[in-house]
Amino acid sequence: MRSFAASASLFLLFIATGNAIECEVCSNRAGMDCSGELVTCAQSVESCQTAIAEYSFEGLDPIYNVFKNCSGARSKNTLYRSAEKHGSYYLRVEVCKTNGCNNGPLQFPPKNTTLNGVRCPACSVDGELICEANDILECVGEMTSCIYIAANFRVSAAPPIPSAYRGCSSAGSRDQLPVTPADTIQDVVTAIVSKGV
Repeated sequence: MRSFAASASLFLLFIATGNAIECEVCSNRAGMDCSGELVTCAQSVESCQTAIAEYSFEGLDPIYNVFKNCSGARSKNTLYRSAEKHGSYYLRVEVCKTNGCNNGPLQFPPKNTTLNGVRCPACSVDGELICEANDILECVGEMTSCIYIAANFRVSAAPPIPSAYRGCSSAGSRDQLPVTPADTIQDVVTAIVSKGV
């Protein structure tokens, strides 16, 4: 009887270990796709994710980042946009629940550029964590709230830069701000979501 119990325990352990999801893991700070090895996630992880980000700055080509990995507990499908006077940030996160399901590329849906009547205080600074509003930004599309955020931002392979900006956001509250890849936004000092002016 003991040998049966031991065998059953080993069998259940084998099944439990075999049920861990496998996800593609990779990153690319200069494009919208990447490819990497399939990695067996921790037993508590139930999904894979792909996150793509677009940073647009006035007068420059957009910068794209992609991250594929095992999902964190708070990860969920997300489509987020924010804008300041001279640039914008666009994030899409897709979560899936089968082995290797995050191996394909993601695309952004077309941007809605229709004015929505919301107006937000606007400013942006690099190298500082305080930004005094000196302008007003007319919001578009789904960006129906205002945001003020100050943190260390990492847009490319270069080290993070302390920055702050005020502008428009698609998040209706601070709780709705997206969970970003760990090293893209660090040491958040200020994150305030408010109604338009």
